[in-house]
Amino acid sequence: MSLQQRFIEEIKTNHRIIRKVCLVYAKNRDDQEDLFQECLYNAWKAFPKFRADSKFSTWLYKVALNTALYQNRKSRVINSEVSLESIENSEIDHQDNDQLSQLYIAIAGLNDIEKSVILLHLEGMSYKEIGEITGFTESNVGVRLTRIKDKLKKIMTEDGF
Repeated sequence: MSLQQRFIEEIKTNHRIIRKVCLVYAKNRDDQEDLFQECLYNAWKAFPKFRADSKFSTWLYKVALNTALYQNRKSRVINSEVSLESIENSEIDHQDNDQLSQLYIAIAGLNDIEKSVILLHLEGMSYKEIGEITGFTESNVGVRLTRIKDKLKKIMTEDGF
């Protein structure tokens, strides 16, 4: 199987990873699509160097998050204001779930690092995997998650979710 074929197969299986990152880091559908394309491009450029030391999904999260964070610093086109409409029109797994939509809106109120950590946690990644992607220690991931959960509860309570 060629490099291109392997990449396409992996992306077909894991494209939702990029979609979720785009949902959290881009403010509207057009920005989400632009960010999605940028993530794909960066993943393709880096794919020949993928050594399979970790799962492809873990590696793809790292590429997508780094791309989103870089784009956020580079341009204020992408910001943390996510509208309800963009979340309702997204391709997340449970798009008809009001609680999930409210959670994503609350996540949009977090800073970039907090968004990364909670997004990976919601994907069911272990503290170790989250640490590999973010560069934090396992214990630091645990502390951050506790603080992020408290912050999300506060955001959701204050906004009347």
